[in-house]
Amino acid sequence: LVTTGPSALAQRRGVFAKGHASNASAVRACRVASLSRTRVKSAWSVTAAGGTTIGAEEMAKDASAAVPLIGINPDRVPLVEAVNRGETSGEFNWEKQWYPVAVIDLLDTSKPHPTTLLGKDVVVWKDGDDTWNVFEDKCPHRLAPLSEGRVEDDGTLLCAYHAWRFDGEGKCTDMPQASSPAEEDRVKANPRSCAFTRPCMEAQGLVWAWGEGGVDAELEARMTPPLLVPEIEGVGKSGEAPGGAFRNHWQVRDMPYGWAAFFENAIDPAHAVVSHHTLVGSRYDDPAGFNCVVERPMTAEAGFRCAIDPAVPPFNTIGKYDAETSYDFQPPCMLKIDWRHEQARFLTAHYCVPTRPGWCRHFVATVCQRGEGESVRQHRWFKLNLFTLTSPAWMTHVLGPTFLHQDMVLLHQQEKIIARGDGQDIANKWKEQVFIPTGADKMTVMFYQWFGRNGPIPWSGPAGDAMPPIERDQAKLFDTWEMHTKYCTHCQGALKNTEALKVVAMAGAAWKAVWATCLFAFGASAAGAAAGAGVAPSLPDVIAAVDPSAPGEVFSALSLAGTAYGLHGFAGMFRSYPFSHAEEDIVMEGTAKIGLSNDGPSPYIDFVDNMLFGGDKGKGKKDAVGCECGTCSPFHDGIRSGPLDAFRKSQEAKKAAKEAGTPAR
Repeated sequence: LVTTGPSALAQRRGVFAKGHASNASAVRACRVASLSRTRVKSAWSVTAAGGTTIGAEEMAKDASAAVPLIGINPDRVPLVEAVNRGETSGEFNWEKQWYPVAVIDLLDTSKPHPTTLLGKDVVVWKDGDDTWNVFEDKCPHRLAPLSEGRVEDDGTLLCAYHAWRFDGEGKCTDMPQASSPAEEDRVKANPRSCAFTRPCMEAQGLVWAWGEGGVDAELEARMTPPLLVPEIEGVGKSGEAPGGAFRNHWQVRDMPYGWAAFFENAIDPAHAVVSHHTLVGSRYDDPAGFNCVVERPMTAEAGFRCAIDPAVPPFNTIGKYDAETSYDFQPPCMLKIDWRHEQARFLTAHYCVPTRPGWCRHFVATVCQRGEGESVRQHRWFKLNLFTLTSPAWMTHVLGPTFLHQDMVLLHQQEKIIARGDGQDIANKWKEQVFIPTGADKMTVMFYQWFGRNGPIPWSGPAGDAMPPIERDQAKLFDTWEMHTKYCTHCQGALKNTEALKVVAMAGAAWKAVWATCLFAFGASAAGAAAGAGVAPSLPDVIAAVDPSAPGEVFSALSLAGTAYGLHGFAGMFRSYPFSHAEEDIVMEGTAKIGLSNDGPSPYIDFVDNMLFGGDKGKGKKDAVGCECGTCSPFHDGIRSGPLDAFRKSQEAKKAAKEAGTPAR
């Protein structure tokens, strides 16, 4: 099969200018490159058994036309350049990387929190110096899990098995089984009494852990910058971000499918309006063809970056291409989806951490940068994302499954079908089995090419690298309590309050119902007394004798009962949120009905946009619609797709014709 390859992006200028931003130690970057691109055709070889590859000729053209450092955090530029110059091996080492493991704002500081990284159990906890620490989840004494222990008042972590205590550096501070102080001091001086620590750090409101422990881990970790997103650096909770931007709360969730399944899905624009029907578009009206244009060539350390040309729904409406979108995969765990409009920019930062085979932990936050103009308010992607910026954390979290659960079963089963029991060879098995007849899947093909060259993930732990079987009990797949609520203080508080309100509403409904019954009974008695002994009062007489407030009491009882039922259903979303594509979903349909998934005006969006970015809030802030370095545009001036360029020229022609008083052609 011969398919049309990536279309020409008219011109590319990547900007990297060296300098220092205030309150930042990071070097702000870079170089200017101006490159033109021409439309090419490429051969995709597809065998009868399935599979696909990107031709070497096409990859060579992509590499020569792309900008090697576009989208790279300036802190990591030296590392990437060293690899590109051949000064290092260029081999990707999964264990010598930083991974986010927890959201600080969601954690209960009085408890240790278990999680898993690369197949090894770790525990996250906060010591007496207000510092978060990451240990391997085993006590050096008898290997009992430290996550089952306690954080004591003195800021030490106590093992619940024999009460050994450890400080933030992993040193044993108390050993009650010692027969004397001298013996305790002697044993505590032995390095084997120390907990198994991991290098860790706090950044962007997240706790980060190094992929391995050991003697050299601390030095290696300090020499390797993490995959941070400068636009949200320095912000913990939701609120104002650098450059006059605004960001929402971090969402985090354990997902019952693997690292590769997540990225295969997240890096695929074509599935969005189909799998996420009604929430971001229509499976019937919005699917469309597009090309993937490589903006940064594939490398082991830097991954790759592609633009979609044109940016089809949900990023634009078909035929109205006034925004552009890039996907930026940076291993081992980051994907940035960068939506750019002349009046606004939404940058969504995803982190996907490989926890154990068949599972991953997903973190996501979105930042909005806003320029001048109001027409963007009617844009579906702008409306959908702006809605999340002002929602309280628990609301954002409880509505998260409405999106994530739409393709959960698909991904959970797909990777098992492909792996056929061998999760470590999934990149090759994918290539051998799939059928890729169009260029819309190019980024997914590139992802599996990267994974095939730099994988597999080096799992450790008792489960090894075995891929778990398909879980047929969908209640376990949609268990939001286990996957999120049990370790989120925001959602636990919201659930507690919702349950309390439900009880109040039920009690109120019961009281109103009893009181209404009494009023009807009193009315019936009064009507009977008026009718006389032995005479049954008529129904009209009984109704006339009932207190006039009785109908209102009945209405109040029914309203409170309905409220209690609604609160019961809402509380259930903190525990489970099942979804089926074969059935209609009231939340998704509601999103479509209020117009967030379609272009058009929305008074609510107008209000939120004015509240966050209206008036003089953006004035005097040179980064208000710029990137983190303040010298280059988030729209990557010059990177334009063909349809987008044609759209802008048409708009400019209409404007010029209007000013000249002549009809536009």
